[in-house]
Amino acid sequence: MRTASKTLLAAVFFGVCLTLACGRGPGDSTPHNSRLTEDEKHRLYAAALASSDSPLETKNFRLACQRIGVFDAGGQPNDRYMAFVGEHLDWSAHAQAEEFRQQINTREKANKYLEQHLAINK
Repeated sequence: MRTASKTLLAAVFFGVCLTLACGRGPGDSTPHNSRLTEDEKHRLYAAALASSDSPLETKNFRLACQRIGVFDAGGQPNDRYMAFVGEHLDWSAHAQAEEFRQQINTREKANKYLEQHLAINK
């Protein structure tokens, strides 16, 4: 199994565990999430996953998920998170996803993408 596939499966597994451990919170009403296309949401999520060995524990992952609209303001998964993860698996199977993964094929590139698209100041 390729490394990217292993990382994605691990992220999904941890996402399920995180959702089960934290419960489902109220939906995020962040106005920014409606401005993203579905492709942009999946790119943010993919970059957040690629940005660290333990992405689910990072601020970037939480911020990306809040921007996408699948985490609430407290940084917890909301009722849309699991559906989004399923959609992300589908998105990941397309050629555009592989092309994007090549663009963010290092942690540095993934973090730079997040900085640009989340306005993160380090």
